[in-house]
Amino acid sequence: MYQSVRSKDLLLSLFLIITNPLFSGTTGKISGVVSSSETQAPLVGVNIVLDNTSLGTVTDSLGTFTLLNIPPGNYSLQASMIGYTDYKLEDLIVKIDQTAIIDILLTQRSIEMERITVEATRPIIVHDISNSQINITSDEITDLPLDDISDVLGLQAGIEGLSVRGGGSRESLFQVDGLSYNDERSYVPYMSIPLSIIKEVQVQTGGFSAEYGNIRSGIVNIVLDEGDKKKYRGGFKYRHSPPAPKHFGRSLYSKDSYFLRPYLDDVVAWSGTGNGNWDTYTRNQYPSFEGWNAVSYATLNDDDPSNDLTPQAAQQIFKWQHRRSGIIDHPDKDLDLFLSGPVPMISSSLGSLRFIFSYRDENEAFIFPLSFKDYGDRSILLKLTSDLSLKTKFNLSFQSGVTQSVSPYNWKTTPTGSYLRSTYEVANILNSSSGNSILFMPGYFSPTKIDRRIFGLKIDHMFSEKEFIEIVFKIQSNAYNTYQTTLRDTSKAHDILPGYPDFLVDEAPFGYWGYGETGIDGMNIGGWMNIGRDSSRISTTQLKIDYTKQFRSNHQIRSGLGVTLNDYNIRSSANNPGMSTWNRSMDYDVSPYRIYAYAQDKIEYKGFIANIGIRSDLSNGNTDVYELGDYDDLFKQGSGNDLEISSEKRSSQPIYAISPRLGISHPITDRSKLFFNYGHFYSEPSSSYRFRLQRESNGLVTHIGDPDMVFEKTIAYETGFSANPFGEYLLNVSLFYKDITSQPGWVYYQNMNGTVQVNRIENNNYEDIRGLEFTLKKNMGQFVTGMINYTYLVQSSGYFGLLSQFQDPNMQRDYESLNRYESKPRPRPFLRSVLNFKSPKDLGPKVFNNSIFGGWTSSLIFNYKAGAFETYNPQGLPGISDNVQWKDTYSTDARLQRGSH
Repeated sequence: MYQSVRSKDLLLSLFLIITNPLFSGTTGKISGVVSSSETQAPLVGVNIVLDNTSLGTVTDSLGTFTLLNIPPGNYSLQASMIGYTDYKLEDLIVKIDQTAIIDILLTQRSIEMERITVEATRPIIVHDISNSQINITSDEITDLPLDDISDVLGLQAGIEGLSVRGGGSRESLFQVDGLSYNDERSYVPYMSIPLSIIKEVQVQTGGFSAEYGNIRSGIVNIVLDEGDKKKYRGGFKYRHSPPAPKHFGRSLYSKDSYFLRPYLDDVVAWSGTGNGNWDTYTRNQYPSFEGWNAVSYATLNDDDPSNDLTPQAAQQIFKWQHRRSGIIDHPDKDLDLFLSGPVPMISSSLGSLRFIFSYRDENEAFIFPLSFKDYGDRSILLKLTSDLSLKTKFNLSFQSGVTQSVSPYNWKTTPTGSYLRSTYEVANILNSSSGNSILFMPGYFSPTKIDRRIFGLKIDHMFSEKEFIEIVFKIQSNAYNTYQTTLRDTSKAHDILPGYPDFLVDEAPFGYWGYGETGIDGMNIGGWMNIGRDSSRISTTQLKIDYTKQFRSNHQIRSGLGVTLNDYNIRSSANNPGMSTWNRSMDYDVSPYRIYAYAQDKIEYKGFIANIGIRSDLSNGNTDVYELGDYDDLFKQGSGNDLEISSEKRSSQPIYAISPRLGISHPITDRSKLFFNYGHFYSEPSSSYRFRLQRESNGLVTHIGDPDMVFEKTIAYETGFSANPFGEYLLNVSLFYKDITSQPGWVYYQNMNGTVQVNRIENNNYEDIRGLEFTLKKNMGQFVTGMINYTYLVQSSGYFGLLSQFQDPNMQRDYESLNRYESKPRPRPFLRSVLNFKSPKDLGPKVFNNSIFGGWTSSLIFNYKAGAFETYNPQGLPGISDNVQWKDTYSTDARLQRGSH
């Protein structure tokens, strides 16, 4: 539920919750029982020590012990007690948010036996997980033929690109060492993290515990490596892919392509596509064209003798204006390097101060060139770690990065910080009307750059082996620059027509030209181009304080408190000097904030594990709300420029939400379990929905947001089954359902005479997502590892109320007579598989102490997705939709690599 509350109500809620302990999910836990091997009785006072750490404890009266706040990794654990042989457990793996349970049997000491050393058995089934969750180690990442964290995530069940279980990219949290990497302007995550310094990745696609908020789809939790206290390490990886097409089949720039064939194919180019030389089927595949003979005739018979052209000359001008070849002439590159170790000179005096430094430079060509030919991202990251004492650990991190791409916004919506990244996003911007200009006019979309700075501080303090506090502080700043390309040289300096020395042309469609101009075929080559501008600045400050305490061996109570302060200085616009109505601006300066608190109990018994929690969230736009009527005169031309001054105002109200969370895991046997989870999940609408005030240059208000928008809401259910059917294989099957409401949508309002034409935001959209996920994984094995997963999603969406409100009753009646329907796209299941083959390290003869055939790793990735559906209904028959399907897609990636040893 959600409702408006006063500040004192929030403070009371926070007080009630912070009296419970807190927790943050970047570490794991070890617990177990120590007993006598002879009597099976629990042993009291056994010393438990985790090697190479400051962590240790003793067993209690029941022989149980717990170690908290353990970073993910491989450890050795020792147990010792006077009168008993020392016990050492090696290769004990700790993972994020998981409990490693071990039972130890100590043997009475004998002269012949000083120590028992045992290698830990890795559990296939993790019983304390009550949701769909996967932990990916650095070794698993190294084996993959991938170079980007988003590609690694994209192999998991339920994930496509940045979409988790059908949700938008802004519905998921991307967290690095406890720091949120989501851009608070759009909440889309920044994912430029070098793979070389990742220690472990945890991916959750459902059933999030109460500590996680402002998300509704998924969590990516990354823990970075830290420098060694004594040794220096370093490495680099460079990927170079030669220039090559990003597609199969014919190029969009081929003379036989949709946009060029009618003008270049001699069969129809001169006399037109309707001359009968093409059959009906072929004509329907291309634009209609009257032919160059007709174009020439028109120039020869008008009143302007300076534009007279022969048919051949007219075609030559067309070729000049479509001269962009689209050839990818530069390689894809990815450089990833790192260096780590103790900080020279001062390490020993500052708590074994150590560092890890990384640099990443990525360039990937677009499927066809735009105002930039490629996507680029450069970043540096520095992490310092110090053990201030045996109980206190300190982490300081800084990341700086620059992203270079293209803004997809062009007129009706001014830039909001989003940019083009994936091949699908770029390919999807083409259409039959403006595709000609997009392909052949380099400046159609505006170039954009985003500079990011992220500073993080994290302090862990252990009060005892069963309780610790964690403080996380972050400052992030983003600077956006969406700008005008180089101005067009309009001098007539290019001789493109042999035999016509007096007929010269400029460089169009290259260069920026803000005034309307069309090419010889009617293609737009000026005016409607490079419209987006953005010089916005935002800064984010976040503070989290977490505290954990283990009560007995069965309850881990945790709760948390945090605040996020944002400062938005938004300067976004659409600029065009040739058409004033194309000039639109969106400017606002606001400082909204969020506060949250949660409490949770992890209950652990051998036959029953439960996570029960509750979370409270408060959001406040912290700005003025304009009290305007639906068809207010202040929305009109002229009046809109004075809206902030003339409108009645009130302060925005806090919005409050309560989120119950429940997760249950029920081990059926030691090789199988059932799990179920349920929860309410809320997220803020993005800032452009809440604070947008967009106007044309004449003052006409086109869009106005609402700072008092309620949270977007998802109620999610999931049930699943995990089993170890045989050997080292893990089988996971899960069914899920998401009931999504209160998503934002624009509603259009128009008054009687059309002088008010404004879009107002409402929480009026809904969505239902249902699905099945299947995963079979083998992540243990000396020679063969891998996995295969399958995802089936069913989605439907729609809206409540009406999307248009006309003051004219006749227009409103006509609108309401339209047949509104719920969107139900046909499912497109997808499948992924990964196979890794490794040769023994000592295989074959040795050269320079290295086995020729040893240490090789071969990796193979296979992807499949069902083809998209479209509607083919040329006769407009009712009830026909999604009756034509594109071909299914398949792809394979492979890599062969060898490391020295």
